[in-house]
Amino acid sequence: MATNEQVARLAERLIGLERPSDVFLAAGEWMAHRLEPDGFRWLKSRTSLERRLDGRLERIELESSHWNRAGKFIAFGIVALEVFDDELRAWRLSNADRTAQRPGAMEGILCATSFLDICRDYRAIITVPVGRVEAVDRLYGQVKEVALPWFGSSESPERLATAISDDLLRPTEFAQDLVEFLVSRGLLEEARSLIQRVLALGEMHRKYFNEGRQLAIKGERPAWHSPQSLGWSSEVLELV
Repeated sequence: MATNEQVARLAERLIGLERPSDVFLAAGEWMAHRLEPDGFRWLKSRTSLERRLDGRLERIELESSHWNRAGKFIAFGIVALEVFDDELRAWRLSNADRTAQRPGAMEGILCATSFLDICRDYRAIITVPVGRVEAVDRLYGQVKEVALPWFGSSESPERLATAISDDLLRPTEFAQDLVEFLVSRGLLEEARSLIQRVLALGEMHRKYFNEGRQLAIKGERPAWHSPQSLGWSSEVLELV
């Protein structure tokens, strides 16, 4: 934990800097200080806050505004939340013929979302020096209220089938990835429950699902995040 002296220096940097890029990085450091008790650290090279827990990586991506101008306007926001899992990555590498073809950096992806999709208060305006700490703390409050529970919804494989948001189960989102996560843990019934939850969302989901199964039967493979990907996985993983 940071000492009182270290915290004071972080606040002084955030308030005293002028260049927008420097102010943004100082804001990231301050956010990391606030999230330190929750296990997050600041990665300057990625401009992200990251937490590692037993082979799981949770990432909060920050981005400065393109409109930033020194002395006129400075802002930054949370652009995305991502979850990666080492055991899932290993399972995919060992089952390359039964998983989607993903870019190498995405082999361990479990799920992700634009922060704007789950929270409208995604940005901090930090133009005025004396108000910067308060503005970043307000955004930190949104992380605690929205981002941390979102991460928690996929933390336990056993409750994922019911806890995960419907938004992640749309045809081009992360249903396939979440099913593979459950299969990688040997939770086949939970994977089937998640599939049934997807199919209950609407006729279009069922249509794409059946198309994906037919692709698998014909020996074809859909693109990752295509509407047919869940049906394909359900067939090749023998979940239907």
